[in-house]
Amino acid sequence: VLADRAGAIGYQMSGLMPRRREGVSGFVPLPGWEPANDWRGFVPPEELPRCINPECGYIATANNDLNHLGVARPINAPMGDYRARRIEELLEQGRKHTEADMFAIQQDVYSLQAERFMEVLRPLLPDTPQGRALRDWDYCYDLASTGAHLFERVYRALLLAIFGEGGFGSQATAFLAAESGIFVDFYANFDRILLSENSVWFGGKARDDLYRPIVAEALAAAPAQAWGASQQVTLSHILFGGRLPRLLGFDRGPVAIKGGRATPHQGQIYRSGGRTTSFAPSLRIVADLAADHLQTSMSGGPSDRRFSRFYCSDLERWIEGRYKRLVPLP
Repeated sequence: VLADRAGAIGYQMSGLMPRRREGVSGFVPLPGWEPANDWRGFVPPEELPRCINPECGYIATANNDLNHLGVARPINAPMGDYRARRIEELLEQGRKHTEADMFAIQQDVYSLQAERFMEVLRPLLPDTPQGRALRDWDYCYDLASTGAHLFERVYRALLLAIFGEGGFGSQATAFLAAESGIFVDFYANFDRILLSENSVWFGGKARDDLYRPIVAEALAAAPAQAWGASQQVTLSHILFGGRLPRLLGFDRGPVAIKGGRATPHQGQIYRSGGRTTSFAPSLRIVADLAADHLQTSMSGGPSDRRFSRFYCSDLERWIEGRYKRLVPLP
């Protein structure tokens, strides 16, 4: 994303996109030894998604599909558009935004995904303490929220039930949910099915009749807890993580990360490739081009040397959602 002090803004997708044979997107591997699959050079930048000074007055991008801005279609597996739509929704609330407005957008934990799902789920909720807590939820994934925890419990139960026994198989689906990023990265594709009124995945049953017992069982499975209790991750040193005593300070945490898969402040913690990983903003930047400074927040520090005072010097600020002002040297 680009901007200048004259008020112009723009977007240009960067990187080299191979020009493949007709009908091939690059989404799946192809036999590399067959000449028909050879690349035919690279797509020029002019054909990649790009725009300048859009009529709406802003550019919002959050891992969503931007293929409509280009001739070529380099994005073949985008995330859902919930986060981008929420950012647009917040930007539409005013025309003259301040740095403080940008801080608020970067820290926003409202989920349009949850709002949409609750339209379907609310009539199916049991009249229990858990059901009432989820019914009254404000769709925000702040660390104290029990509603976020309950919604995620229900959402996971729906994934396992609908795509399990009658789909990929219960064991395969459980493994994909527990040890891969499939449901983390490509959730919009599964949401389209889960939110449908009718689907072959429902095994001939009406959606509400199918969902009602799944929802009730998921809510009754365990007491509700704060979202932050299940949102804990340890920031491990890239070389010595977990190998040295914690008192040496190479590893930090556990750290609670607010947000969810569909909130502007994304906060996903999951296992993939045999290790715990996270999908969260590692560096935040707010830039007012009328000023000679940046507001930043880093999930660590500018030094990788453990005994430097700048090792993890920004971590507390990042956790608390505060920003550091950077100015040019005189």
